[in-house]
Amino acid sequence: MRFAPAVAVLVLTAAAVSATAREPEARLERDAVAADPAPEFLRLVRDDDGEPVSLDTAVVEYRRPAAAADRGRPLQVDLVAAVHVGGADYYRTLDRLFADYDVVLYELVAPPNARVPKAGRKPAGAIGTAQQGLKNALGLEFQLEQVDYGAENFVHADLSPNEFDAAMKKRGESWFSMFTKLMRESMARAERQAPGGEVGFGDLFGILFGSGIDRQVRLRRLMAEQFTDMEVLTSAFGGEEGSTLITDRNAACIRVLHDEVERGGRRIAIFYGAAHMPDFDERLRKEFDLQPAEPEWLEAWDLRMPEAAVRK
Repeated sequence: MRFAPAVAVLVLTAAAVSATAREPEARLERDAVAADPAPEFLRLVRDDDGEPVSLDTAVVEYRRPAAAADRGRPLQVDLVAAVHVGGADYYRTLDRLFADYDVVLYELVAPPNARVPKAGRKPAGAIGTAQQGLKNALGLEFQLEQVDYGAENFVHADLSPNEFDAAMKKRGESWFSMFTKLMRESMARAERQAPGGEVGFGDLFGILFGSGIDRQVRLRRLMAEQFTDMEVLTSAFGGEEGSTLITDRNAACIRVLHDEVERGGRRIAIFYGAAHMPDFDERLRKEFDLQPAEPEWLEAWDLRMPEAAVRK
């Protein structure tokens, strides 16, 4: 499917929600390894008939090769890819998973001492309203409302709002320029692909404001198709030029990772959005000499049509 400019609006909205939650309540040699492609961190699962079944996120374990392993307890860093809206069972699974780590480094552009909403409490303000609208349209839950950020092993590992603004200013970026960049990349990719399959504003409007028991699932399927096209996001916000949204925030997280390793952390999770993970993959290989294992997959979105809709 071609990456529709109409859906680019929703993609950047999801990224913006996670990046601007500012309210207080709110087995190779190193050179060879660097050439290996990053693992997949997001996948769309289909059945034998080609129908979407689920959108899955990956947990990828990184360790040093056996010959170069640390003395004593070896270092393990897991990249836990996230989507910021998902099923309630998905977030319950993540909470159980996080309990087994020494440290969980999490993303949130917020002041260092900001009070993250407790699981089950809804954020307020304009951002909270946008979050509620997105999750309601998809029939899903929002990450900040479901994950237990008050756990003792959770450590903030992101930019503050002032740092984020300063980084954007230094790069000459704005939310409008990032939106424009994403739109430009998505349209360029659409032109390189075969005609057909593009979703326009009319189609999107019909799904958002239409009726029917399958409306939420159809919208999830539409967005899942776009989210798994990670090349668009990494081309727009990653690469050599980089961006505040991914590059600078990841660098802040890696600084905290170095600190936690120095403090003795040996089993550490980095809990960030899936679009951040290819950059983290490169940093873990180069800065920590860690290598990835095969991904383990968690179902984030159920894309199966309701039985009532199938029987129509």
